[in-house]
Order: sequence, then C-alpha cells, then structure tokens
Amino acid sequence: MSTKNRKIWAAGVLLILTVAAAIGFLFRLSQPDQEQRSVYLNCTESDRGGWVFFTEAGPVEPVFGFGGYINGIPAEGTGPVAAERVMEEPGARHFLQFDSYGAGLQVFLDHTLLYTDFPAEENPVDSFLEDVDPASISHDGLRVPLPEDCGGKRLRIVTYGPSGDGLRQPVLPSLVGRFSDAVVQTSGVVWPMAAVTAQLLLAICLLLVLLLGAHDGEFLWKLLPLIGYFLLAAAAGVCHTYLEISAGLNADAGLLNWVYLIYMDLLYCYLAAALHGWKRWVLLSGALLHILLSALWSFAALPLLASAAGDWLGTTLFLLAAALLLFSHEQPLRRTSLFLCAVAGGLFAFWGVTRFSGSGIFYPLTNPVTTLLAGYPHAFYAILCGFAGALCAVQVVTNFVRETLLRQRRMQAIKSSSQATQEKYEQAQETVRRTAAFRHEWKNHIAALHLLAQKPDQAGLLDYLNRLDGELEQLFPKVYTANSTVNTILQRFAAQADRYGVSFHVSAMLPETLPIEEADLCGFLFNLLDNAVEAAAKTEHGEIVCSLQIRQQHLAIRCENTYNGVLQTDENGQLCTTKQDAGSHGFGLLQMRTIAEKYGSVLAVSYDDTRFTVMTALKLLPEKESPISSL
Repeated sequence: MSTKNRKIWAAGVLLILTVAAAIGFLFRLSQPDQEQRSVYLNCTESDRGGWVFFTEAGPVEPVFGFGGYINGIPAEGTGPVAAERVMEEPGARHFLQFDSYGAGLQVFLDHTLLYTDFPAEENPVDSFLEDVDPASISHDGLRVPLPEDCGGKRLRIVTYGPSGDGLRQPVLPSLVGRFSDAVVQTSGVVWPMAAVTAQLLLAICLLLVLLLGAHDGEFLWKLLPLIGYFLLAAAAGVCHTYLEISAGLNADAGLLNWVYLIYMDLLYCYLAAALHGWKRWVLLSGALLHILLSALWSFAALPLLASAAGDWLGTTLFLLAAALLLFSHEQPLRRTSLFLCAVAGGLFAFWGVTRFSGSGIFYPLTNPVTTLLAGYPHAFYAILCGFAGALCAVQVVTNFVRETLLRQRRMQAIKSSSQATQEKYEQAQETVRRTAAFRHEWKNHIAALHLLAQKPDQAGLLDYLNRLDGELEQLFPKVYTANSTVNTILQRFAAQADRYGVSFHVSAMLPETLPIEEADLCGFLFNLLDNAVEAAAKTEHGEIVCSLQIRQQHLAIRCENTYNGVLQTDENGQLCTTKQDAGSHGFGLLQMRTIAEKYGSVLAVSYDDTRFTVMTALKLLPEKESPISSL
C-alpha cells in the first residue's frame, strides 16, 4: 500500500471517529440534565403509579384498554372523578403540568388547595362541586407550583367534564422543572437532526462510491435510487417534529407530505434492481403505483384515498419486498430479508417486554409496534426500511472497498507476473547474444588451445580451459526446475545473491505446470526471495536455502536465510519492515499470508538469533476447482 493510500485510509478512519464523536455530542446535548426532564405520572395496568380513583359513589377501579393504558373511570354524565396518590420528593421538578380540553380541575395537596378552575366556589377538599360547567375550560401546559415539602403528602386531582361511553378520562399531570420544556424541545430537535445528518452522510458516501466508480469506468447506476432514498429520507425526517414547526412547514399536504409518503419507494426500486425476472417487475410496479397514488392523495386530486390506505399499501410493498428477497438466488439479498425479519421480531419482543414490565426505556422501539396494532403502520415499516437502507449502504461501501483493494492487489500480482515474463524475454535475448559472441570467438579459442598444447605449459592450458568453462556456464544458466516461471524467478535471485556474495542453495523438483495462478506464484516467490536476499546480504556469510516440493497434493515451500538478528514488531506483535520508508514497504509478509490463506494454508514464520525461516504448503487443486482470485 502506497503512502497516498495509507493517508486516504487514515482520513477515512478520522472521518468515522469524527462522526462518532458528533453523535456522542448530540446524545449528550439531548440530555442536558436528567433531573430537568418531565416525568408523566401515568397509570397503566401493569404499573398503577400509586393512583387510586373515586367518584361520588366511592372508590372505583379504572378501565384499561389497548396496550394496558387507561381508558377511563366509570362515571356517568358530567360526574367528577378524583385521582389520589402520595407524592415522592420532587427533586428539581417543582411544578405539576396539565394538558386538558373541556375539563375543569381542582388540585389539592393534603388539605391545601393548590389550584382550581372554579374560584367562586368554596372548593372543599373532601367533597365534589355541583352544577359547574367546564365545557369552555382547556389547559395547554398549565403549571401549578409545588411546595418544597410536598414529599409524603397526598395529591388529589378532581376532574370535572363530560363522560364518553360511560367513561371519564381523568387528567393526570407531569412533574416538570423550570427548564423541562427546553429539554423536550432540545431532544425534539437534536434527534431528528442526528437522523438527518446520518442519512445525509450515507448519501454522500454512496455518491462518492458512484463518482469513484464512474472515474474507474464503471457507472453504478443502480445506486441512484438508494442515494435518492437517503436524500428524501433526510427531507422527510423533519416531518411531525419541532423542525417542521420552527421552519413553518406543513407536512400534512403538498410536496413535503408526498416526500414523507414515498421516500421508501426509492428503496424498493433499489431492491428491485437487485432482483431478476418477474420479481424485479412486480416490486418495481408496486413501488411506482404507490408513488402515483400518494401523489394523488397529497395534492388533493384523489380525496377519497385515505392516508391509512396509502400506509397499508406501503406496508404490503415492504412485506412483498421482504418475501421476494427471501426467495431470491443471491445470498446477500436473502441475508437482508432475514435481517429485517430479525429486526421486526426484536421490535415485537421489546413491545412484549414493556407491555408486561411497564418500562418506558424502549419507547422509541415499541411505539412503532403500538401504532401498527392500532391501525397506523407507517412508523413500523418506516423504521424497518431505515434498517434495510442502512444495511444496503454498508454492503455497497464494503463491497466497493473490497473491490478496490482486490483491484490493487491484482495489479500488483500482474506486475510481478509481467516482471517475470519480461525477465524471461531478456534472459533469452542475452543467451542469443552470448551464443553469437561465443560462436564468433570460437576459432580464436581453438587457435589458442593449439598453441598452448604445443607448449609444455600445462598450467596455462588448464587455466584457459577453466575460463572457457565459466563462459559456457554464463552462456547456459543453471536450470533449477522444469517449471519455467519458477526457474526464471530462481535464476534471477540466484544472480542477485551472487552479486551480494550470498550463497544460494535451491532444491525445486517441480513439474512443468502447476495448478496455481501464475500471478499468485510470482507474487509469493518474489516477496519471499526478495526479503531473503535483502536480509542475507546484511550478514558476513550470507546464505539462503530454499526448497520447493510436491507433497500430498500440496506445494511445500520452505526458505531459510541468515539475517543480522534485528527485527521490528508493531503493537500487536506482528513483524514489520525495518526500512525507513515504512509507508511504501513492509507488505511482503502480508501478501504472502493472503496467498497462503487463499490456497487453504497458513504462513509459518520462525527465527532465532541468526536464521529466519518461512514455510507454507499451498493446496494444489485440479484446474477446474482452482480458487477464484481473492487478491
């Protein structure tokens, strides 16, 4: 990996850490003070919250409905309902906050009147008022101060108002602090902004993948719907939040409402592009139909189409997409469908736990299930689409990074193979040149031998013959093995070792062909012998002993060399380069280990104070079963 690529990876890691820090900061910002958060004094079937209820007839049991939430108190007409509980220490929450419509209130703490909507009446604590009209009374955030010593005292809230279906809904308050509204508004802005930011970042990452792919000559047009999904999801993220209110937008009709309804359809279009045959056209047609009907409803061209009908159509499309993915032939698509099934099961599991435990900590995950069972499925399939979109984006980016690294490693392997081929050609050319030169000088050599033979100079004749023998060895280099690729590599490093004064001993009993990709074979041997020659050259009596043999359908490779005893390791104990330019070197062992794993083996490295040994055994498969290149 070059220095430039290392800088790119470092920048990517820094970006991820920055995003994680930003999300952590937003999380902390959304919770400036837990003590300032409002606490709703609720009453559910699993957790009564200490509440007891009274009517004019005496104590009465509340009626609970869907999800275990209170439906009301049995009361007829405009009969009052009293709710009582013992107060705990309020901490930093010094107010009771009420929200009610068409209901009048009396609030008592023990025998003290804290608030009343009927100041003209006597407001006794132990009886109900008669002939009062609360129809015009409404409260939107009414706050009643609590005394500091309210802990342990009995709170009594009397609600006056009409009953519906024989049930009267009691008004239960929230305990709030001075800044609770600011906390609620901060949470209501921060989390939508965090979601919008995450969606925009995913869209930007996918857009970069699209541009880099186009730069490499591969236009990934299938990413366009997924990019559009995240961009529109970011726009839809402001709907029904404080952001919508503060921006003065209206998500109940018009263009923003249409975006809110159809942005998931772009995800279906992306998934349809990954399918084949009739499955693709079924899912694509359903998505386009939902887009059209949502446009007709949003722009009031088809007022008879209820929003719930559009939501159920979207839910049906999601279930259809999950089923088509599950029965597709591509493993990643089946994994996506199983992942969505697991997420849906997890949501229902959380809902079931909170249904019986009464815990509200999982409310963001349980509310989609609650609304689904109540007949409003939009939140449920929207959150599942969010998980599906995030998973698709991660798969796209991961595959792109893997393909990029694969392309780089293939280019490196091709470069090694091309280098070996070039050396074969140059070696052949050099052999032809030396043969021609030797043939040209042959007559001169014969004449010189005749002269030496006529003289009694036996030593001179032997010396001349030895020089001729050396020239013949240079003219015909030593053949180490029948495999031409391996032989060329061994000849090259034998010559290189000879220049450095390193003894080079090789045993390579190999056939002419091997069921190993030539690029892998060249890459492994080049890195192995290059490291060995370089290390042995730094010692006084350098030596390399290399063995290549076929053993039980494996190519056993062993290379032992002398070295100066100096090794460097990283923080994980892995060997790293001793060269100064570490950014451009130190990847030989990594590439050899990758090739070994590709052929079902491992790279064994051992060393003592003077010798360094590398061993592996590459599995030799039949040609038709040879592994697809993973470099």
